[in-house]
Amino acid sequence: MQTMTKWEGFSILPIQETISSTNTWLKEHAAVYPDRTVLIAKEQTNGRGRNERTFYSAKGKGLYLSILLKAHMQDLPFTKLTACSALALQRAIFENCQLQTQIKWVNDIVYQGHKLAGILCETLYEGNAPTAFIIGFGVNVFSQVFPKMENTPGALADFAPNMPCMDTLILSLLHHFALCLKEIHDPAIMEAYRQCSCVLQKEILVKERGNSYPAIAYAIDDNGALLIQTKENKKILQSGEVSIRIQK
Repeated sequence: MQTMTKWEGFSILPIQETISSTNTWLKEHAAVYPDRTVLIAKEQTNGRGRNERTFYSAKGKGLYLSILLKAHMQDLPFTKLTACSALALQRAIFENCQLQTQIKWVNDIVYQGHKLAGILCETLYEGNAPTAFIIGFGVNVFSQVFPKMENTPGALADFAPNMPCMDTLILSLLHHFALCLKEIHDPAIMEAYRQCSCVLQKEILVKERGNSYPAIAYAIDDNGALLIQTKENKKILQSGEVSIRIQK
């Protein structure tokens, strides 16, 4: 086991120069590392997003960080954990560089139509029982040339009033993540998440199982599910099952 730095209840592994994926590495080594282990890399060669998408992870241009959670699994509902992770990152970004971003359900951080960050939450199982969560954060911090991709990417430095600082962003993210975990059952957490949403009361395009259809996003429930109205009926969209795009 590698030597780790202790900070506010987290065990931080040495920062990696290059890695395939911080989430993948923690999944492969989860059994030997403690709760709240943190892995950070300067570059990912196979960064991953939701629904098997890739996350472009240029060296020295972004924050690529994953957290392993193993304790109190029964008290960490997955949908709320995803929402709390996004809220923690949104708050950390504002604290770090005074950029007031929004959250696109369920866990993308956006500003003026640009995706600045994404979060990938994964569950590890032993049989049918969950044994760990891994929460991966990918943040485009500094200006860069992005390859052509489905969304419109951007970096914090492209829009922030103050230049972001990687080291303080890391500490701020861990601090706010710990606070959100502590308050995960407080209704105020989900209300704060709703206040940061950019999809509520908007026309959206839902992509689900190879099909797409328009809808209105009218609410987010206390478990983090998105409530939508289609032409035919009302539906509840659960975290991780669909991708949402704001209709232009």
